[in-house]
Amino acid sequence: MTRTLRFPAAALALLCAAPPLARADAGDLRDLHLPLLPRTAAEAARIAAVTAPARDFSAPERFEAKPAGAATVRARPTADAFSDPSANIGLEGRMTFNLGNGLFTKAWVSAPSSTKASDGLGPLFNARACQLCHLKDGRGLPPATPDQDAIGLFLRLSVPGGPAPETALIPDWIATDPDPVYGGQLQNFSLAGIPAEGRMRIETTEIPLTFPDGEAIIL
Repeated sequence: MTRTLRFPAAALALLCAAPPLARADAGDLRDLHLPLLPRTAAEAARIAAVTAPARDFSAPERFEAKPAGAATVRARPTADAFSDPSANIGLEGRMTFNLGNGLFTKAWVSAPSSTKASDGLGPLFNARACQLCHLKDGRGLPPATPDQDAIGLFLRLSVPGGPAPETALIPDWIATDPDPVYGGQLQNFSLAGIPAEGRMRIETTEIPLTFPDGEAIIL
């Protein structure tokens, strides 16, 4: 079945003569959502004082007492300095935080095991728990000696990759893909009876350096 659409000649002429409104008005568009509401002189002065660059670094600025706002927690001079939740997290949020912290410190074991809630480790892995790499919620440490196994430090692996739409416009971007055999990360631990993917060995060389003011350091 074939249908023929007919338009009045006057209507067709009107459509053809209509100017490209979107293109003609594009130059007049303004970002009306960006300008803020007018501020009083007192508000502007307060904002200027807070955002002004520091002029004296001998003491903390007055606004540095709570750098995270209401989420700021009091500093603890202990090994648990990074283990506190946000100060304004609330009761429900604190419960979620504690549950997550329990998973973070849990030591996983291989299956089958008597503790089914903790099995599932391996066969290849980098650590048995998140806490082993991020001790006390901090940063990992490199091996102290070349023969020590790396726990808080792992080795990323990659091969040259092709362009991706999300990075095509980034200047000088070097695209990479995970290694086709080992993946994106070397697993240097494994379960009993299974060889690990490999082992990372780190050797360092100390280089003494003296600054123009006479201070000596070692890199």
